[in-house]
Amino acid sequence: MAVVVDTGAVPPHERFDLWAEVSARVFEPISVAPRVERPFAARLHRWELGALNLYRMWSDPSAVHRSARGIRAGDPEIVHVMLQRRGRCVVAQDGRRGVAGPGQLVVWQSSAPYALEPPEPFESLIVEIPVVLLGPHADRICARTADPVDADRGVPRLVARYLRELFAGLGDGTIAGGGPLLADSFVELVRALYADDGPRAPEPRALRSRDVLRRRIAAYIDERLGDPSLGPEEIARAHHISRSYLDKLFAAEGTTVRESIRDRRLERCRADLLDPALAGVPVFDIAVRWGFVSASHFSRVFRGAYGMAPSEFRAAFAG
Repeated sequence: MAVVVDTGAVPPHERFDLWAEVSARVFEPISVAPRVERPFAARLHRWELGALNLYRMWSDPSAVHRSARGIRAGDPEIVHVMLQRRGRCVVAQDGRRGVAGPGQLVVWQSSAPYALEPPEPFESLIVEIPVVLLGPHADRICARTADPVDADRGVPRLVARYLRELFAGLGDGTIAGGGPLLADSFVELVRALYADDGPRAPEPRALRSRDVLRRRIAAYIDERLGDPSLGPEEIARAHHISRSYLDKLFAAEGTTVRESIRDRRLERCRADLLDPALAGVPVFDIAVRWGFVSASHFSRVFRGAYGMAPSEFRAAFAG
């Protein structure tokens, strides 16, 4: 753990200036303005976990703004995931504006202007995730920024509990290893958190039956990802449906059968490239394990999904 800044270490009249300077240096280029007249108080702790940066922040109110000019000055291309522990924080981005209170989760991204305006002293747990690690899920997550999520049940509660336990273990030293794997687990949880658009009204039985079929097909694909011959015809035949009906099921989700297979294979390859236990396994051996048969094709589609070649990705983020 590193204590990045504790304003109590400097005279009262210097505290806010120190906080603003360190915040703009530690995070992406931002502007910070005070919202209290008394001597400002804030403290920031930081940990590195694999490719993620984790922060625990206690602070008096201040207004944080990131402008288009700030983005041009520097963009680390990250998504911030915040669990509000105490106090409230107003988060605004892309025309959305939400108030995150204690026990709520909220995200925002560095590549678009945003504002953070806590009206009262607060405590937050914040994780920075490189967008490249989110792969095909990034657009869906970034479309939900500034939209607080209650963490009292389901996947949000699991994400919040993971964060609390993770920060507690990092703080007391009981979590000292397995960083990349723990980081990868958290990224997967964030993906699950934004896997759909939230609760829906009850659906007709025919639609529920289709959902059951989709889940069975997804499980079938996951079990056979390593088979290079896996394709729409085999899947349709195994589930006793026509190829055209199979295509309609996937079209309703905005994708195709082959795209879904490819994306699932890429996710498995990404996870293996980040696994320290597989650091000595050649990149293409990992690709073959998950059904790719051409090194050039694998490199091309991986770059398309994650913005860099597989070997560059491993060098940048693994371990």
